Amino acid sequence: MKILGPLIIAGLIVLGVFALANWSVLSAPTTLSFVAFSLEAPLGLVLLGTILVFVALFTIYVLVLRTSMLMDTRRYAHELRDQHQLAEKAEASRLAELRSQLEREFAQVRETAEKSSTELGVRVEGMEQALRNAIEESSRSLSAYIGEVEDKLDRGLARTTTEK
Repeated sequence: MKILGPLIIAGLIVLGVFALANWSVLSAPTTLSFVAFSLEAPLGLVLLGTILVFVALFTIYVLVLRTSMLMDTRRYAHELRDQHQLAEKAEASRLAELRSQLEREFAQVRETAEKSSTELGVRVEGMEQALRNAIEESSRSLSAYIGEVEDKLDRGLARTTTEK
């Protein structure tokens, strides 16, 4: 497309040079028949004028197409920008929702961890108390057994000393 513009301009320049070089032939009058009537006019100038009219019409047509294309491009760019903004807002919304969901879940995990820690502490204290009670009971039982053994030893020693 970039070569087409300069090519057309070069063609028009060649046509202009050709018209200037052959001006006397182009301006020679001839009888022209238009089916319904006849007219005496220079055929070359009529054809040159027709070519220039077509060039002007095609130029206008190209300009209209180009303008339409630019307007469509501008509209598409605007729509694309709007869709991009909409996508960014949706992305931000999803990220905000994800962030809040993560915060809720982390709070839930923290709460569960604290509750578990508290329950574990209570269980450990209960076990500790039960272990102390068991140790104290064992200690008392052991003391009672030791007391009984001492009593038996004392009685056994007292018998052996009285028998001698």
